[in-house]
Amino acid sequence: MTIDPDEARRLLERELERSEYDGAHVTWWDRASRSFLEWFGSLRADGLGSPVVAHTLLWVAVVVLVAVVVLVVVARGLPRRRARLTGQDVGGVFDDDDLRSAAEIGDAARAALRSGDFDGAVLDGYRALARGLGERDLVPDVPGATARAIAGRAAVVFPGETTRLDHAARVFDDVRYLGAVATEADARDVLDTEHAVRTARPVAPTAPAVPA
Repeated sequence: MTIDPDEARRLLERELERSEYDGAHVTWWDRASRSFLEWFGSLRADGLGSPVVAHTLLWVAVVVLVAVVVLVVVARGLPRRRARLTGQDVGGVFDDDDLRSAAEIGDAARAALRSGDFDGAVLDGYRALARGLGERDLVPDVPGATARAIAGRAAVVFPGETTRLDHAARVFDDVRYLGAVATEADARDVLDTEHAVRTARPVAPTAPAVPA
């Protein structure tokens, strides 16, 4: 008996509806694979000028950028969450080639303040203080001496300025070594401390004022 095509199709559909053929139904993997192949097939003809390619490259660039930012934050930490400096983490007050006099450094600090360079005013303001102590033979500005060490030794001969000296040393270290941004108040505090020490009468020390 000859079966026409329509009858053959109906018989085949009924046969495929039987439970034995459930394993042949389309799965999520089949759908995902087909979607990927369709997307991949769209990357033809227009090449890199294709809108699909451009959109894909944009998302890839965003993912890479986010990954780089995360890696940098993990490696270096957030700026304001970095650990505070210890005595072993800081360097000296002066650069090796800084041979300026206290007056020259003080002039530079005040010029920086007037121009709005508060970081420069803090750094040179404290350097003027330290160099002035050395020029007066009160606290030798030993190469490599830290701001805290100089402040501690200066407090021996200027006990009335102990708190201001300690604060000025902390501001100097924060700006130079911790990357803090000085404010105008910071700059004026350091310069006021430099002026107070420069014009004050020292007391006689009971021990050599040599910074560590």
